Amino acid sequence: AAAAGRRGRRGQRRRVAVGAEAQATALPIVDRDTTKVFRRELQRSDQYFKFGKTQMDGAMKELQTVSGSEMVTKLRKNGFRLTIGDVTFVLAESYGFCWGVERAVAMAYEARNFFPDKNIWVSNEIIHNPLVNESLSNMGMKFVPPTSDGGKDYSGVTKGDVVILPAFGASIDEMALLKERNVQIVDTTCPWVSKVWQSVEKSKEKGHTAIIHGKYDHEETVATMSFAKKYLVLKNMEEAEYVANYILTGENREELMQKFAKAMPKDFDPDTDLDKVGVANQTTMLKGETELIGKLFERVMIKKHGPQEINNHFVSFNTICDATQERQDAMYKMFGAEYEAPSSQLYAELEGEQVGVSLKSAANQEKLSSKSMEDELRGAAAVAADDDAPQRVDLCIVVGGYNSSNTTHLLEIAEEEKVPGYHIDCAERIGRGGPLNTIEHKPLSTLPAQAMMDEGLEVTENFLPEGPVVVGITSGASTPDNVVGEVLEKILAAKGIKAEL
Repeated sequence: AAAAGRRGRRGQRRRVAVGAEAQATALPIVDRDTTKVFRRELQRSDQYFKFGKTQMDGAMKELQTVSGSEMVTKLRKNGFRLTIGDVTFVLAESYGFCWGVERAVAMAYEARNFFPDKNIWVSNEIIHNPLVNESLSNMGMKFVPPTSDGGKDYSGVTKGDVVILPAFGASIDEMALLKERNVQIVDTTCPWVSKVWQSVEKSKEKGHTAIIHGKYDHEETVATMSFAKKYLVLKNMEEAEYVANYILTGENREELMQKFAKAMPKDFDPDTDLDKVGVANQTTMLKGETELIGKLFERVMIKKHGPQEINNHFVSFNTICDATQERQDAMYKMFGAEYEAPSSQLYAELEGEQVGVSLKSAANQEKLSSKSMEDELRGAAAVAADDDAPQRVDLCIVVGGYNSSNTTHLLEIAEEEKVPGYHIDCAERIGRGGPLNTIEHKPLSTLPAQAMMDEGLEVTENFLPEGPVVVGITSGASTPDNVVGEVLEKILAAKGIKAEL
């Protein structure tokens, strides 16, 4: 059975990997001035399938029975710490499925129940987790093949089929194609992502360019860009400072155009399009960095246009979801460390010049809380007494898809804190093809696309030391609890311990 599971996973990766024979389908282009109206009309049409509340509540409960883990639940109820034999597990206090991901997977499962005889397609990976995507494939769902030029091959999708949009959404042009094909659409887009789109729409109506904190080639950001008329995607604080300096000085225009060529529309003019801006974000980015980028651009506009004109040149968005930050904060806490918010020398200089000037982006920023909804689904966790806490974590296992951005960031924290960390996508990476005390894992240096094809993985022998050991455990926002539970059982087996719950 284990071997069959491995074959299935590798087969799934081939299905969602770029196909040399696939030809990209030309997408209709929706007028960027009409995207809001287009999407609203599509959502009101008969093509757009909506689950009722009772149906969704049932689907979420059913998913819990499939994706839950007795051992993970026991860890939560025991204050995120559990000792079995000479192994002490420390579970990060925020981990695994975020609410938006859990909702998307539940909707996909329910779609199969509701449309038992229909061809069901998923326009992309439903989430960045190979086992979850494999489970959908095993239920008879098909994935729209990506092509080598970054497009998708929709040639197999025909009238009457069902198409599921993933948790991170789809571009407005893909939605237009699906409307033309007259398919039934099941939209699992996370409400937090939809909120980003709504904010981009509002800024567009005011003539503002959307500054998007994200990665220009990430599926969610690709979708968000499609709702903007003018946009510029910035990956980090360094890029934000670069653009902020350009707004203030106008220097090195050609260098800026080359640097951000893939992160802006072809007709982007930085001298006019950066006169009015609003800051949005890819929901998997750190909220602390998104907040600082927003405040930086507001300070820049105050310096350039004056505080009395700020409302005409800057719009403040509240599109930050706390799920990614919560998971990273929990990692630092597990290591006895604290997250250090990013800093900006340019921002500090502007803040010093503008003493007494209050910021719109710093006021009324109530964050969307994913964790409260996750706790409602999983049940509240017990709090361990401080004297019960281990004094150290000897090593850390990070569980999640190899193409999951937020999971990779968790491994980076382990390395930053000098804790041996191992990123695995499933329990079978432990003891695979060798002694039980062996782990096959993805190092940070290996590209996600390589790792998903089982390339560039490293094998570490005797990763568990002899004698008592404290093992830190966390998982990315696309990882179900049952996968984490299987990893815990494999670790115990490697130490010759039988799990007894």
